[in-house]
Amino acid sequence: MKIKKYSPERLLEESLKLEPVEFLGICKIIGVVVYEEDETEGAPANKPRDFYDIWCDICDTINNMNRQRRKTLGSLIYAATKKEK
Repeated sequence: MKIKKYSPERLLEESLKLEPVEFLGICKIIGVVVYEEDETEGAPANKPRDFYDIWCDICDTINNMNRQRRKTLGSLIYAATKKEK
């Protein structure tokens, strides 16, 4: 069976090809939190979350998107991965 261009599986696969800054931009666009806030005094204001947790949130978010939102996200991801290097 052929995987469609804007299926969640294909979008997740293509997102792995992004540069780190572009990946963080996609996280920001879809609303995945990358930094967790630390409430204790004297600690840094924000520390990065574990990549596994970020990836799980991205998978859940993309799987729950409707077709139109996946298509819009896909156009951003494909544009970023097809650029001239």
